Amino acid sequence: MTTPVRILVALATAGALLAAALAPAPAGAVVPPRNCGTITVKDKKWQIKADQIRCRKAKKYSRAYIRSYSTPRYYKCKPGPRRSSLWRTCTAARYNPDRQFIIIKR
Repeated sequence: MTTPVRILVALATAGALLAAALAPAPAGAVVPPRNCGTITVKDKKWQIKADQIRCRKAKKYSRAYIRSYSTPRYYKCKPGPRRSSLWRTCTAARYNPDRQFIIIKR
């Protein structure tokens, strides 16, 4: 190859690499958890929210957790911050995206 052709090929390659490096990566949409309404367990009202699972299943899991602290398979529950109405957040990190249900004391 001649020198001008080599220079043009090198510039084209550098331009393609620069364009690929500067191209923005697609970001997933951030969606808040779905409000599934309230349930009554042990004469107390609880608000349930669900992310990536159906409301029916989130209510079922929440009812079982409130009654006997039994977590569904693959889920880990963490308490909310002190002095907050957020009681527990239960997450199954095994799935992509994470599945989650939230129990809020009313």
